[in-house]
Amino acid sequence: MSRITVLAVGGTGESHPADLRTEVSGLLRGVTDTLDDRFVGRWVGYPASYGPVAVGGLSYRQSTAVGVRRVIEAVAATDGQVMLIGYSQGCTVIREVLGHVAAGRLTADAVAAVGLISDPEQPDGAVPGCRGHGVAGPGPTTPDSIPILWVGHPEDMICNASDDSYVRDVADLTRSMSLREPRTWLRELWELIRDNNFQNATKTRLSPRQWRTDLRRLRTAAVEVLGYLPERLAWRGLRVSNPRGGRHVAYGTEPFDASGLTGCQVLAQWIQVQATFGIPARRVSSAAA
Repeated sequence: MSRITVLAVGGTGESHPADLRTEVSGLLRGVTDTLDDRFVGRWVGYPASYGPVAVGGLSYRQSTAVGVRRVIEAVAATDGQVMLIGYSQGCTVIREVLGHVAAGRLTADAVAAVGLISDPEQPDGAVPGCRGHGVAGPGPTTPDSIPILWVGHPEDMICNASDDSYVRDVADLTRSMSLREPRTWLRELWELIRDNNFQNATKTRLSPRQWRTDLRRLRTAAVEVLGYLPERLAWRGLRVSNPRGGRHVAYGTEPFDASGLTGCQVLAQWIQVQATFGIPARRVSSAAA
């Protein structure tokens, strides 16, 4: 019996432009290391950059485009059944691939299932307990023919930012940020501002009532950012505890639900169920208790 190949696409900073590794790395290793011997994990390297935030300096948009090509190539080069798993920016890569499939531009008959941890484009209602949605806004349409599991923590703003979060404006403004191609970033930034194409365009206006709303939005954004930042912050010798922090990286280390499994283990368990029973394609989800 041929083994199922699980192609893993990591988050920002977990890979780099010249990454030729095949062994799964980063947070998603917590998924592939949990799988039984029916599976073989394979890493898909790509820039995984967000402008100057990570090695390579490509913008998030450019980094994702490279990742899409790498995933398509990896699927084409793999014999037998394939499952795709992504974390954070890696989810954006996979969502773009699925968008091509849904639009009929790409055939992916070999893809049996998809698992997404902290998807920046997580849809409304995809994960119980998450009352918001992905900070990057709605992603591409996904095909009904491929079962998808979303794993997200309600306090992780990357997959569960509030509907009118100011963090969404930051995501919109920095999607094309790149110090390698500043002219491109400035041009797209100008177009975004000129056309008022922010996610929050219809939720922001100049009025006293809006100012009161903005105070709430600022408080909410502060809480969301604290959840994203590490649990311990250090600056110039000053160390501060941040009990709300670390939500975006907790999927591989903390109990995720009442079962006591981590988010990565929850995804691994679901993948094994898919392989065992061939559950009919449907969208499913998992959230922290």
